[in-house]
Amino acid sequence: MIKSILVVILSIGLVTTATVPAPAGPARRGELLSAVPITSRTPAQVTELLAGQSIDTRWVRYGVDAYRLEYRTVDPTGRPITASGAVALPRGGGHRLPTIDFQHGTIAAKAEAGSVSADTNRLAPITFAAAGYATVAPDYLGLGTGDGAHPYLDLPTETSASVDLLRAADTFVRRAGRTLDRRVLLTGFSQGGPAAMALGRALREGVDRRFSVRAIAGVSGVYDLYGTQFPAALDGTIVPKLATISIAYYLVAMNRLYRLPAQAFRAPYDTVVPDLFDGTHSGADIAAKLPDTPADLLTDWAVQQLRHPTGPMLRAAQASDGSCAGWTPRASVRLFTATDGDELVPIGNSVRCQEAFRSRGVDAPITDLGRVDHNTSAKRSYPLILDFFADLP
Repeated sequence: MIKSILVVILSIGLVTTATVPAPAGPARRGELLSAVPITSRTPAQVTELLAGQSIDTRWVRYGVDAYRLEYRTVDPTGRPITASGAVALPRGGGHRLPTIDFQHGTIAAKAEAGSVSADTNRLAPITFAAAGYATVAPDYLGLGTGDGAHPYLDLPTETSASVDLLRAADTFVRRAGRTLDRRVLLTGFSQGGPAAMALGRALREGVDRRFSVRAIAGVSGVYDLYGTQFPAALDGTIVPKLATISIAYYLVAMNRLYRLPAQAFRAPYDTVVPDLFDGTHSGADIAAKLPDTPADLLTDWAVQQLRHPTGPMLRAAQASDGSCAGWTPRASVRLFTATDGDELVPIGNSVRCQEAFRSRGVDAPITDLGRVDHNTSAKRSYPLILDFFADLP
């Protein structure tokens, strides 16, 4: 049992830390375990950081203080587990802060998570916080300082980890002397696009009635795995090396969750691939040990299952796909994507998402980010997302 939590007390121009007793009693989902400062920047430093990453700085208003939170959530079987995430707060902007929940794109190494690394996954929370928004950014299960392996693209655990971080962040911000606006603005990039949609659905359906959804902005999301993403990965539309890595990651994760009945990887990769996705290997490490094309990696059984899933793979598909289907948002929705140039996520994903919402009477306009690559689409989208949120009624 953890005996105390580290609470960050904010005052004008000053950040201090204090230790107070943790709440007694059994562990609760969303219980805050610790809060540790991870970065602190003035407005000028934020501007310099974002400009260096070719991110439009017109929304920079405030300095930013960011923290890594550790909190209680559940694993894929519902058992208690610890996870981590980042919370970025503006230095100013009032007592009650508008709230953005940001879902990040694909990483394989725990140390690459935004709550641990100053790499690109921390850029979005800093951008949004500098505009005056409290920004909550889960690492997902098994990344950052969280326990276990990451269940890549598993929507149920992305959702549960995100809801529980919202709860922990709400506690943290109140103890810091401010409050979150619980009408949450949701956004996410790549893997985080469908994660944001799934979180929106869960909040829409009342998973925690303290929180509601004000708007959703998805960026270059993999919303249609089996109808768009995997066919493009197998037919060479996606850069083959990137397709190989993402498919390997997905199949390893789904095998952990659903015990796939046949071997997915050809020799000699069948003995190598599972250990590559243990949270200790970087993307470069993984790329160096995988073949250049999905055809060199996958067995005929795996190819068939990615095209037409059955049995355990069908159950995996039902848990990892269709984040835009079967529900009706009551919030404004906008999709951001590169109409050409994205080497990893075809625009068909966003088109299928738009069609799914349109079939239920919901308008989800697609904003064209231009002819840019996948990661550039994220950086180009952040100020446009802030424009979208600022124009909400």
